[in-house]
Formats: sequence, structure tokens, C-alpha cells
Amino acid sequence: MKSKICCFLILLMALLCAPANAQGPFVLYDDFNSALMDPDKWTSSESRGVGVTLLETVRELHGNRLLLGARAFGNTVPISSPPTPVPSMGTRSGDVNSAFGVTQGFQSLRVSVKVGQAQATGCPDFNATPTTARARLIGFYFNAVKEIPTPGDRTHDVLAQIRIQRASNSPDKSQILEVYGDVVRCLDQGCSSAVTDGPSSPLLGKIMLGQWATVQIDWNGNRVFNLKLNNEQTVVYEIPLSWFVYPVSSHWNALGVSNRLSANCPVNERAMGYVEAEFDNLFVRLFP
Repeated sequence: MKSKICCFLILLMALLCAPANAQGPFVLYDDFNSALMDPDKWTSSESRGVGVTLLETVRELHGNRLLLGARAFGNTVPISSPPTPVPSMGTRSGDVNSAFGVTQGFQSLRVSVKVGQAQATGCPDFNATPTTARARLIGFYFNAVKEIPTPGDRTHDVLAQIRIQRASNSPDKSQILEVYGDVVRCLDQGCSSAVTDGPSSPLLGKIMLGQWATVQIDWNGNRVFNLKLNNEQTVVYEIPLSWFVYPVSSHWNALGVSNRLSANCPVNERAMGYVEAEFDNLFVRLFP
């Protein structure tokens, strides 16, 4: 009798807990099998920081996949004497994005991505901050401060991203790419600068250049993000207690490639970043 009562209580608890963990189904947003990108689903953007020259860009459907590419060069400074090493002088960025306009609040994003080429050079004797060439899945989820959203103003919007990258100071072999997750809060209107306020960017794993990988971002609608690479262990990221959860200014989300370049290198050590990546089968999961 006691055994039956225990089983009943366990079953009852499971049923009571199930709705709290309920998730809607993933819905295919785009498989890129059309002849042209759908203007009702996609927009595009390119951005370059001060001192960055974005010379080569690619954004096209190729082989039933979205192909994005960018090559960028960093600024230089004249050096009349041997440079004095600087611990960190920061980076400048050059980005190529294809943005998808999911107008409803969403819970999860998932996409397959293959980085075909990634090169990054810096000037380590002058700027300890490395150059990184990376492919990214980005989603803006909520605002951490403002109760009433301001359209077009990203200040305090919170974004989560997964980036597959090659850094100029990587100790790994040239075919190895690192995969990181980020959850950051924007500090200005265009989100050109951001801060974590929480744990540093977790390493989700490593993959090979030319290897297809699936990356996924899940948000529970409150204080927890789950970041995942392939079948690696899910990394749980809890947002700071100082952040609130208010409506985001707009649901701008993107697949992109980006080069963050070592700033102010000597003329003969100009920083360069190049990345080319294919994306396929973008899925979105809305809140049930």
C-alpha cells in the first residue's frame, strides 16, 4: 500500500511540474532553399568601427545555404621608435549581418553553421588584445532596466550570442576553432559597446574548420540561458540579480560574421581578420 501511495505522489509531482518546463515546438524559419532571400524575413547590415577598413564582403544564397563573408583591416599608427608593449588597447570591429525579424518574443534559436575560412592577425608586441574572426548567432531577448521600451534605442537591451571564432593568439592548430557563449547588456543606443555584469564568456567547446556544427540558445523567460554546441554538455548562464526582465526595444536578431581587430598596430603589423561561413536550417521556438 505504501508503495502505491509513493508511486502516486511521484506521478502527481511530475504532472504538476510539467507545465513549468513546457516548451513549444521548434519552427523552421528558413532553410535557404529559395532562389532569393525573402525580404519579408530578412534585412541586412554592415558596420565598421572607427579605424576599420571593411574591404571584402559576401552575403548571398549559395548551394541552398546562406553564405556570409568579410575581410577587414585595422588602423595603424606611425612608430618612430621600437613600440612599447601595451597590456590592452582594445579592438575595433567590422561586421556583416543578415538580420531576421521575429516580431514575437521567442524562447530559443538554433542554426547549423560551417566556418570554411578564418584568419586573424594582430600585433602582440604592441597590443595584447588579439584579433578574432568569428561567425555568430545573435538574439536580443529583453531589456534589463527600462520598463517601457524605446524603439531604436538598444541601451540596456540584453543579447545572447554564440560565436565560433579563431583568435590571433590561439595556441591551437590552425584548423581548430573555439566556440563561446555570451550574455551581455548594451551600453548605448546602437549597442556598439556592452558589458556582462556577470560571469565571463563560457567556452562551449571546439570544432574543426570546415566542420558543420549546430548551436542553440534557450531562454527560460526569466534569469537563465542555456547555451549549447552539438551534443556537448549544455552551459547554464544565470543573469545578474541586478538585471530586470522588461520588453526589448525591438526583436532584432541575426546570423553574422565579424572581425574584431587589434587596435592601433604599427604600419608593418596591420591587423587583419577574414571569415567565411555558411548557415543552414534556422529554427525558432516561441513561448507556448
